[in-house]
Amino acid sequence: MKNKLLVKSIVIIVVVSLQSAYAFYGTRPMGMGGAFTAISDDANAAYYNPAGMALNPGVDITGSTAITNRNQTIGENLAAMKMCLEVEMNPFAWILGIGAASMLAFQGAQFLSDQGVVKKGWGRDVDKSEKEESLSEKVKAKGSEKVRDVKKEAKQKAKQAAKKAAKETAKSAVSFGKEAAGAAKEGFLWGLRNPWYSHNYYRPSYWERRHHHKKYSPEGKAQFAIGLTWVFDKNSTLDQNTSWYSLSLASGYEERVAIGANLNIYDLEIPSVKTKGFGGSLDLGMIARPVDEVAFGITAKDLLTTDIHFDNGAVATYGMNVNAGIAITPLPQVTIAADLKNIFEQNNRSSAMHYGVEARPMGGVALRAGLHDNSKTAGIGIAVGPLVIDYAYLAGSFNRTQILGATWKI
Repeated sequence: MKNKLLVKSIVIIVVVSLQSAYAFYGTRPMGMGGAFTAISDDANAAYYNPAGMALNPGVDITGSTAITNRNQTIGENLAAMKMCLEVEMNPFAWILGIGAASMLAFQGAQFLSDQGVVKKGWGRDVDKSEKEESLSEKVKAKGSEKVRDVKKEAKQKAKQAAKKAAKETAKSAVSFGKEAAGAAKEGFLWGLRNPWYSHNYYRPSYWERRHHHKKYSPEGKAQFAIGLTWVFDKNSTLDQNTSWYSLSLASGYEERVAIGANLNIYDLEIPSVKTKGFGGSLDLGMIARPVDEVAFGITAKDLLTTDIHFDNGAVATYGMNVNAGIAITPLPQVTIAADLKNIFEQNNRSSAMHYGVEARPMGGVALRAGLHDNSKTAGIGIAVGPLVIDYAYLAGSFNRTQILGATWKI
């Protein structure tokens, strides 16, 4: 048993060490063509829909990286952790708690807006960029113009606000982590006793439907989750080093409805001119599952944002995108999904359709295929005890990129 655990640990270390860090978008979602807005039921949820963090209670630690033929977009490396707890709760208490939290968040956003730290992500008459695009040319075009004092001041306020939020979040995360560790104990011990794939009611995954037994069923229970995601891309070709950090908070009830938010921090660098930039934004997402076979999802990305201020005075803004999706499970072993990206055609960019399918012919094996705009994708996932290995192949405009990822379920 110890030898098997050692082998699994070595596999994870090898996977996450293949490049400078861990692949953006996530191996499983990209194998499904990126049609993940209404699914988002694993640690890849932050980019697609933070509400999905509240699905499938347990602790997931995941990492992925592009291993061949990287594509020309920002963010190919990803590391993420999801911690989700489930507790019995009256639905009215859950609704009241969500309402109070929403009001607190609204007041906080209003305060930051009054201070000039955050701005709305829609309807602003400024040049906006897609998050996956390199900003190097725009930044270098600014040259060495002197930074205006107001920009310095806004940047400093953003940093101070981020540090304060991070400090408070760290305190909550420690408490939450202790609770998660206790809740995960039985599932972890189960994994040690079962080195090969087997249905585990303590830490359900997308392979498994929740058990009807009261102890394992989500009925009458609320889900609370926190997630940490790091996107890292040291890219000499695009002349941009990118670090995106996302703190995700999500809650759901009976896994029928879930809401979530991302607090994003952007730390960028243009290596050729040794210029750094700093900014942030807020995403909101929701997933509704009226019946077990159908789910709807919607995400507003960069709903609130700060401008990204660079040392040389250049300013960049990520444009808001609203994405919607639907996922249908006609058979227990098959899920079909479709996403409409940028449904309101923000930033003078057209909408795009993504399609995906995931089939689970047997326990511990998942086969995937998708269409990302006009680019075909495919993938496979294999579970060995608590370890899940995922692979995706991206054709078309992705230039035959291959992504490898690993997830450890506790």
